[in-house]
Amino acid sequence: MSSSQTDTPAVSPLAAAIAAADRIDGSLKAFIHRPSSYAAPAGGDGPLAGIPVAVKDLIDTADMPTCYGSRVFEGHRPQQDAWIVARLRAAGAVIFGKTVTTEFAWRDPGATVNPWNPAHTPGGSSSGSAAAVGAGIVDIALGTQTVGSIIRPASYCGACGYKPTYGLIPTEGTHELAGSLDHLGFITSSVYWAAVAHAVIARDGKLAPPASPQAFAAGVKPRKLGVYRSSKWSGVQPEVQQNFDGVLRRLEAQGVQCVPVELGADIAELHELTNGILAYEARAAIAADIAGKEALAGPNIRDLIALGAGISQQQHAAMLARLAALRAARDTAFGELDAILTITSPTTALPGFEKTGDAIFCSPATLLGLPAVTVPSGFSADFLPFGLQMIGRGDQDQALLQTAQWVSTILPRSRPAPLG
Repeated sequence: MSSSQTDTPAVSPLAAAIAAADRIDGSLKAFIHRPSSYAAPAGGDGPLAGIPVAVKDLIDTADMPTCYGSRVFEGHRPQQDAWIVARLRAAGAVIFGKTVTTEFAWRDPGATVNPWNPAHTPGGSSSGSAAAVGAGIVDIALGTQTVGSIIRPASYCGACGYKPTYGLIPTEGTHELAGSLDHLGFITSSVYWAAVAHAVIARDGKLAPPASPQAFAAGVKPRKLGVYRSSKWSGVQPEVQQNFDGVLRRLEAQGVQCVPVELGADIAELHELTNGILAYEARAAIAADIAGKEALAGPNIRDLIALGAGISQQQHAAMLARLAALRAARDTAFGELDAILTITSPTTALPGFEKTGDAIFCSPATLLGLPAVTVPSGFSADFLPFGLQMIGRGDQDQALLQTAQWVSTILPRSRPAPLG
């Protein structure tokens, strides 16, 4: 019998994604909308031809509802796609559906559960995107990050997360939370897919994507890495500390130097500055949207707007001046370092759904506008994923992704989530 008679026909990525979502999303609740059918993509021969991509509900899609996670916008249909969605379509991607976001990308959660344990949060604000990737439905999902909303949920759900250098991806058509801090990025099933997304979307065709997973598999071995524990290390869950220290031992066993590093200001100051800028700018971005409809908005978004109302224009200007000074000096911490390592969150995914987790260890890279990547780094005693966060020099995203790929090869291999 010939091989053509015995081989199982290949299943397309789209068909596989549909089957997986049909099977598990009733429990996972990653999506708020999936179309009943899919048209052939316009960019049929593009670098993402036929690849299903999930889109966070903060990002406009002309052919699907976009509600920004809020009852205020229930049934809303944008007139045109966001820049990033149009770019995905041009590259041949299939827009698979809209994923759950916390309301306006802040703290009022949606219905999504963690694919590793449905009694735990998936993180936020890119909750549905992280869960959809962590559960194996899609290889690429769009996220946004204003503090830690890509890196933290990707880590909690056992996925890779990539937050590019600030400003690398246009945010037109994405609902603003805080324009000085908002980033678009990706949650992916591997660093390979993050590198593809970087080449095709972040570099907008100016960089050829990796030819194949095999061609990208080796990555680039770093020589020297910074270790960022910060003044908040004593408050980190012991298991998270132990996992991080175990990663360092693996690196050192491979001949990689790991040295302590700081980031120009204490993490508490960086986080306070992040939250101050965010509150002021969130009020400007969202208050008019919910005016007269406050009862439809969640308590956390109302509290955020009230906090922003207490910050003056002069205070905001002073905060932006401090931000500009920090960003101007942001690369000085690197010296001869190839990247800086830290954790993604002081804990693994929290039980319950009232809180989406602590983002303080994501604040430095976000505030400074530096590229950041997280890769899975093992599992806790109760089988929740750990993540390792790597931070790179500004505008050196490709180099960071190559380093992250190499590091991922010496870490415990990820496996399908139970809900997958």
